[in-house]
Amino acid sequence: MVRFGRLRADVAFVGANGVSAGFGLSTPDADEAAVKAAIVRSARRVVLLVDSSKFDEETLVSFASLEDIDALITDSAPTGALAAAFADADVEVVIA
Repeated sequence: MVRFGRLRADVAFVGANGVSAGFGLSTPDADEAAVKAAIVRSARRVVLLVDSSKFDEETLVSFASLEDIDALITDSAPTGALAAAFADADVEVVIA
């Protein structure tokens, strides 16, 4: 079995069930959160792929902060406190 800590991905693309300014990226599944946290820690660049329905949502387990993310690809720009938090974390926001 290969451990994520022994890998060094150039780019990791991750999804999340919730994205909030204070709680960061989250999922309702603790095992999934552990795997995603390890992937985020091991990658050189982390790209978050979520649609805007995930904005300002918090689910059970946080697996990364906004500061851990390099870029966000989404369908609509975040607004309010979440937009400010992405800007403060220097996250590139791409609307696709």
